[in-house]
Amino acid sequence: LHEEAWNGYPSCKTVTTSPWMKGDFKMVTETMHLADRGDTENALNKPSDILAQREVVFLDVADESIVSKSSYKKEEDPRVYKSQKTGRGPLAADWADTCEPIMTCYKMVSVEFKWWGLQTAVEALIMSYTRKAMQLMHRQLFCDTDEWYGMTMDELRKLEDETTKNLLDKRHKQLENKTDFS
Repeated sequence: LHEEAWNGYPSCKTVTTSPWMKGDFKMVTETMHLADRGDTENALNKPSDILAQREVVFLDVADESIVSKSSYKKEEDPRVYKSQKTGRGPLAADWADTCEPIMTCYKMVSVEFKWWGLQTAVEALIMSYTRKAMQLMHRQLFCDTDEWYGMTMDELRKLEDETTKNLLDKRHKQLENKTDFS
């Protein structure tokens, strides 16, 4: 997969394609962060024809129903976590209505998988996986607040660079260790 990303808080855009599939696969994720409770109707300023096609899904980081019992980690549960730096948490059932300050991360994900006979099923599978991945990622992000809260932009950029390097190193090691291609 090939990924291009443009990050300029409060908005981001990521485009993922597959060189192997040429123009037959594309996933676009657009993001806007707003200081509201998820009630902005058109946070990404989309035209009415696009709005008519979208499915709005609210992802609640405190909802544990997406986490299997075998992968549950107490330290990644927003219903348990309390930030030492901010005092935020643990999140109660009504946190989205009562928490201050609050921010909504609006995302629009579009997927094109142009293979006859597979398109609908594969697009639905990708969207389902993406919902779960985003919900898990935002749960973890909330529970990692004390690791990044209060950092300067320079410190955040350094952390991003270190994370990128670590991920690339890990990927290269996995590729080096993979000798059985059957």
